[in-house]
Amino acid sequence: MSNQKNKLPLGLLLQNAGLISNKQLQNALKIQSQYTQMKLGEILVIQEEIKAKTINFFVNEWHEFVARGRQFPIGYYLKNAALLDDKQIEIILQEQKHNQQKFGVLAAQKGWIKQSTINFLVDSLSKAPQLMSLTSLEEYNNSTLHLEKKYTNFSLILSRVLAWTGGNESLTKTICQVFAKSDFNIPAGSEIKAVDQFVESSCIRKWRTSKTAEYIRSVKQNFVNNLRLDSRLLLQEYRKILLSDNQEYKKTPEQNELLRLGLIVEKNNHLRIANIIYQRIFNQDFVSQELSKQQLKNTGLTKINVEYKEPEVTLAKYTLDVLPEKVSPNQNIFDEEPELNVTDIVVNDNKSEQDSNTPEPLTKMGSLLTLVAIALLIPLFLTINNYYLSLSKPKQETPSSSRKINQIEQFCSELNFGDSSSLLKLISQLERNKQELAKDYPDNCETTLNHLRVIVAPQLGKENRILEAIKHLCKVPADSEMYIDAEIWLKRWYNSASWGQETKFYLQKLNKANDLGCPAASFTNYQR
Repeated sequence: MSNQKNKLPLGLLLQNAGLISNKQLQNALKIQSQYTQMKLGEILVIQEEIKAKTINFFVNEWHEFVARGRQFPIGYYLKNAALLDDKQIEIILQEQKHNQQKFGVLAAQKGWIKQSTINFLVDSLSKAPQLMSLTSLEEYNNSTLHLEKKYTNFSLILSRVLAWTGGNESLTKTICQVFAKSDFNIPAGSEIKAVDQFVESSCIRKWRTSKTAEYIRSVKQNFVNNLRLDSRLLLQEYRKILLSDNQEYKKTPEQNELLRLGLIVEKNNHLRIANIIYQRIFNQDFVSQELSKQQLKNTGLTKINVEYKEPEVTLAKYTLDVLPEKVSPNQNIFDEEPELNVTDIVVNDNKSEQDSNTPEPLTKMGSLLTLVAIALLIPLFLTINNYYLSLSKPKQETPSSSRKINQIEQFCSELNFGDSSSLLKLISQLERNKQELAKDYPDNCETTLNHLRVIVAPQLGKENRILEAIKHLCKVPADSEMYIDAEIWLKRWYNSASWGQETKFYLQKLNKANDLGCPAASFTNYQR
């Protein structure tokens, strides 16, 4: 049966969630029969049976949350549905520290929400993501996408997308929507190659940054920083399934969680990776790297692996008929994301500003005076500098610049990390080296430094040193491979009932004091 048919009408959905009674629903339906131009949700709001924000949540957001599975604490969904406010959430979180009861239980005990509503949300969000069949995808196309208006063989596009996504609803709809909204010129017979090229480019190669892969990043975050189970055990179980592709389903907590995340699927009591996209991204190298990070967080004995390579994967076993390739030599329509990249716009604007920035006469005069002053001061500066250098260290003992760079580069490649205090010392040491070497700072040290900044942040968070943690995350540049991880942690704290206010205050303060702002906070207004 199609997903459209599986969707409950709004009234029945609200009734099942315990938000309205059957009597309230029947009264609203009766009014709607008399005033057919009014929507059911509008009637319920007018009758003050339910908040407008709650209606909007269940109409526009709920189905997507269910399709993705539970990714956040239950309080996140209650707040988005306007069923609890920030103050109520804060009170519950404070009480949890003392009695260790579940969030929903405390909310129900206080009479702020019905237990039946909590049960409905938890049960609905804990199910594995729904899978789309070709029939349901065609129905979605007929009602929403209308690819037949743009492409001759639109059915090939739909079936090829399904071959990549395995029917994952969020991934499938996201990719199909790109084709529906774009102006791609795909000649008849090139549909399969076009889909392959787009998925390879935007969903796999650029999964850490592209807009299309936003859902994949959220899955990754809940995979490696799981709120319900030990992420190391999840990674280890996933690796078994990845290697065997026919693992027996024993209904362990780890297997059930991987099913809820949509990373694996079950068929005939056996498990396999849910789709080719996940197998390509969350491959053996990815798992090994994340296990090293997990071990580092827990024991502090493992050297970080800063290089992540994607191995070749045979697509034939997944019944894809054509390997990804370009549509045609003169048609590179999928080399980049269809949407404009804000970073690219900023860079281009800066370049054009530099090119057109011709000095005015007064500026030239000021520059000339400055040069004269510098010329007069240079001899004095060099004399004083050489004097102090000769006092601090004999000339023959000073290592050459290249030797020092090599030493630091080797130090970074052989680095082992300890507890959070040791990590902070390493970060300080690497930042001092970076300041000294400037442009000569080795690339592997820059990568290691950003890894350290992201790794130490959650440890500081656990110690309630949240502002210090944010400071380190804000130092991760936008072009770093750790940028997405830094952004995810900042988003979590920014939306946190416990730390949200502090996070917002710090980001505002940082934005005023620092021209660079906070790159990882680009999702807010607190960035340059």
